[in-house]
Amino acid sequence: MPHGIFFCMADRFSDKLYARTGLTKSGLFAALAVVAFMAMMLSKPDFYLDSARRGLALYATSVLPALFPFYFCSLLLTKTGAARTFAQIFGTPFNKLYGTPKESAYIMLMSMLSGYPVGAGLTYELYRAGAIDRDDAKAICSFASTSGPVFMLGTVGSAIFGRVEIGAAVLAAHYLSAFINGFIFTIKTRRKAKQNLQKATNNNAVTLLSREKFDNAMSESISKATLNMLYVGGYIVLCGMIADSVKLINLDALMVSSLGESAAAPLIAAIYGVIEMTRGCMASAALESLPIAVAMCAAIVSLGGLSVTLQNYTFLSGCGIKFREIVIRKLSQCLISLLIGYVLGAILA
Repeated sequence: MPHGIFFCMADRFSDKLYARTGLTKSGLFAALAVVAFMAMMLSKPDFYLDSARRGLALYATSVLPALFPFYFCSLLLTKTGAARTFAQIFGTPFNKLYGTPKESAYIMLMSMLSGYPVGAGLTYELYRAGAIDRDDAKAICSFASTSGPVFMLGTVGSAIFGRVEIGAAVLAAHYLSAFINGFIFTIKTRRKAKQNLQKATNNNAVTLLSREKFDNAMSESISKATLNMLYVGGYIVLCGMIADSVKLINLDALMVSSLGESAAAPLIAAIYGVIEMTRGCMASAALESLPIAVAMCAAIVSLGGLSVTLQNYTFLSGCGIKFREIVIRKLSQCLISLLIGYVLGAILA
């Protein structure tokens, strides 16, 4: 059958399918992907049960102990008025550089200390309180969405690469790319600031937070932190199962046989990194070239993978931010981090 006739028939079939189901092309693709994933789980139940157990073990033994205390403390600080204090002390440089409210300094600091998805969570909390608006939230999420030093120095540097200085290089590339990325995506807020149209800090909202009784703030923070950690755990397990599906279908072996190991290895690391950050970093560490390994790892940490993106979207969707807007900002930071990471990796080589 000629290729032109085949594609014409395929287009007609897809148009009829869209019309009957009422789905958009992206919606239909997502539905088919979910059905295919369910079919794979039904065909290999033992494999996916083991995959889910490994994801739960990773979450329970590594992610939850490292993230939960920081996230709880950041929520408690927010609800007791710490955002206003941090804004007064550290907020001026962020207001001048990015045109964002001074509270963005607090969000950035907490994100850098705690890691994903604390920056997104605090952005939502301040948006809900009325301290920032939608444009502010879009600008803030372009730079205040970072991993934490515990993961980059401990997990990446010491555990995965066996060299703390590599973790430090990944950390430097990641944080530098976040600051640069913020400058790219804050044109609108900087224009507002130059025209003196930027909203002043909503003191009523922040004052309202600061007047909450401490016991109520404690109770609400612990319940919200617990619930949000369940979201995080769910995404980690799910994306771990998707990453295991790549190995189940032998995609990595197929790529090696088709492209050769040296050409396929970075692509395999990228595929795992797009799905789940830790898997991508482990695959990056196996690369022969240290500059490429550091660059790939820095890029993967800055991207965050599907797991982190879904975690961020859980919060940022409440600010009116679309999924594609989050993806675009993380892809930009990923590319910047890739370049910086390669330079730092070359220095370490």
